Amino acid sequence: MLQKNIIIISLILVLGLASIVALNTFKPNNQDNSTTINMQSTSAKTTTFDFETIASVQNLKIRLDQNKPNEILLDVRTPEEFIQGHIENAVNLDSQNPNFNSQINKLDKSKTYIVFCRSGSRALTASKTMAENGLKVIYSKEGIIDWIEKGFEVVN
Repeated sequence: MLQKNIIIISLILVLGLASIVALNTFKPNNQDNSTTINMQSTSAKTTTFDFETIASVQNLKIRLDQNKPNEILLDVRTPEEFIQGHIENAVNLDSQNPNFNSQINKLDKSKTYIVFCRSGSRALTASKTMAENGLKVIYSKEGIIDWIEKGFEVVN
């Protein structure tokens, strides 16, 4: 009985060792795991979005003062934030609304959208989504907080 148990344990160990060897020798494209991981993270870092960035509200003001008919200022804050004060002629489209993607798909693709929010964070996310959906986007890096601090006018 003891000899039978030793044989069974030996077989289990041999099969386990064979499995480990087999798994370690199979590598996709003869690459080790660290190379594969680096390739994945490298490809994630190379993702770019095709849109212009406006670095400051002063530059945004200059751009808006040009009154280009093909450019629309899109304020992506919530409707509650928007009614508390927004830039004149801005259009509100809440980026946090679950229907945001379907709403941007209805936008005129012949227009350019200057995307603006409270501090720049939501505008960046919205700009990426919009650019991915084929819209022409200009991202405003600063938001309404900076706009007000610089003394520029808001309307309710």
